Amino acid sequence: MAFRRRSYEETRDSILAQITKGVVNERHVYDAFQTKYRLENTPVREIVKVDGLVGGTTMTFSEGSDYRLAGDMLEWLLDGTKPDEKTVFFVNYTIGEPQGLTDVNPGSAVRTIVEAVSREMDFLYAQLNYVYEAGFIDTATGSSLDLVASILGVQRKSADPATGLITFGRNTDPGDISIEQEAHLQDGRNSYALKNTPVKQIVKIEGNLEESAYEFKQGTDYTLVGNNVEWLAEGKRPDPDSTFYVNYLTYELITIPAGTSISTYARRTEDAKIFETTDEKVLKRTPQGRWEAIVPIKAMESGKAGNVFAGSIVVMPQPLVGVEYVINRGDILTGVDAESDKELRERAKHALEVAGKATFSSLESAVKGVEGVTSILIEDMPDGVLGVVKIIVQGGSPEDIQRVIDETRAAGIRVEFTRPGIVNIDIDLTVDLVKGAVPSRVEKEVESKIRSYLSEMDIGDDIVYNKIVNTAFSVEGVYDVSELTINAYREDVEEAVQSTRENIEIRADEMALVREVNVLVRPFERRGV
Repeated sequence: MAFRRRSYEETRDSILAQITKGVVNERHVYDAFQTKYRLENTPVREIVKVDGLVGGTTMTFSEGSDYRLAGDMLEWLLDGTKPDEKTVFFVNYTIGEPQGLTDVNPGSAVRTIVEAVSREMDFLYAQLNYVYEAGFIDTATGSSLDLVASILGVQRKSADPATGLITFGRNTDPGDISIEQEAHLQDGRNSYALKNTPVKQIVKIEGNLEESAYEFKQGTDYTLVGNNVEWLAEGKRPDPDSTFYVNYLTYELITIPAGTSISTYARRTEDAKIFETTDEKVLKRTPQGRWEAIVPIKAMESGKAGNVFAGSIVVMPQPLVGVEYVINRGDILTGVDAESDKELRERAKHALEVAGKATFSSLESAVKGVEGVTSILIEDMPDGVLGVVKIIVQGGSPEDIQRVIDETRAAGIRVEFTRPGIVNIDIDLTVDLVKGAVPSRVEKEVESKIRSYLSEMDIGDDIVYNKIVNTAFSVEGVYDVSELTINAYREDVEEAVQSTRENIEIRADEMALVREVNVLVRPFERRGV
């Protein structure tokens, strides 16, 4: 028998009816060929309430229109509403003459006590209802759903922290370190690597030439190539098997230790998103003349809460000596929240299909269960060939994805696993402001909302021009979107697909990823009529 939670009003009325010499929830089964039902306790003074099912939903019937009291029997009226055939209905009624306590009006002592007891019983019914629903996959939530799903061997996917790359750097050369008398054996080679790098310049090289001390000349006898001393073919060299000594200047090494903390900027410390480096790197000179190190980082908070857009991470809570700036030049949006109850419920419902290894939904459910998978698309017979299925997956470990495919696919079916082709999207738009709007706030919110919309795209989703426009309009303070240009850059294709009015079509085997969102805001100007 299924559990049914009783309401506070039902509990209260039942107790009051019993106190005033009544009968509560006397059970009868409705038969369409029977109009009168004898009540068990007599004499019946008054029918208080009749409940039953109508169309599968609980209903309270009305005396005088649905039923009436006929002596000691309940009589269903011809034109009234009646319970569903062969279902149970309950009758509450009073018997005999009232005795003892009779004042059950609001505010009376009896009613006050009964209402207090009924409130506690209502809380107990709520707890029992929660326990009852926790045993079913459609109604269980939280840890209860975890337990139900575990029976089918399905575990909730945990939250993953965002990971990406951060750039540490400086615009000026590091300090010099002088290296004196570094010894090398002349063994006939043309090139000798200096031990301390990176080398800035060679001060001098001394050695023996024809068994006499000699200082070799830079540019004539040798030159510096990278971090190596290169002996010139037309120049002089130290005597064979002799030792020569190099005095040189090297740049100070600036190391970024693993575990270095960096964060986004926020007015309140608790609002900043904190990241940590996972590897140790050393600053090196770039072709542009800066000194930089690109270091992998991980968010300290798991889930999407750690996702940030390009240019957001700019703070070093504990500055490193020699480092002048830090910035993330790309979006870091790989953080994944813990699987929601809805997502876990759907996967658990497909668990038996996965065990059967026979359907697309079983394959999809299995791959979705891989940690880090964010989007998936399955194509049957992609080239018109029977027995071939193509599955395109974004995120997750390739090894784990291939493993679950091999474990899940039906016998005789070949599954081709690929990654989606990436279409990088750059957005340039100009928005006009309403009077009094703050340009910096509007610019930031428009960029954030457009990035959020684009980052939620799945494999094969088109970039819809009007949705970007509507997203911009959803920001308070935007009067008009006067210009919008979408540039799409496909891998291995030099020219961009540009649109100023049309949607950008994304093929079924591609996925759009936002790269640049440039927002130009124009202040309010009085417009002509």
